[in-house]
Amino acid sequence: MRCTRCAGLRVSEIIYDGGNRIPALRCVHCGDVVDHVIAFNRQRLSHQKPRRARMHIYRNVRWKKNQHATMA
Repeated sequence: MRCTRCAGLRVSEIIYDGGNRIPALRCVHCGDVVDHVIAFNRQRLSHQKPRRARMHIYRNVRWKKNQHATMA
């Protein structure tokens, strides 16, 4: 298999976590690890609805007035 990050070689690997054996794929070149939970979360995040745009943060007008007063 090919790695999605670097197109390197992926090998199957067993990860031992708290007595559990989790099958995963690890890239030999960049070290990226993908198991069933990571793959599910990446798929879920790619299908999310776009969020609202952030509100514009207005800058402090008082600071600009003081800056112009000291420069003039």
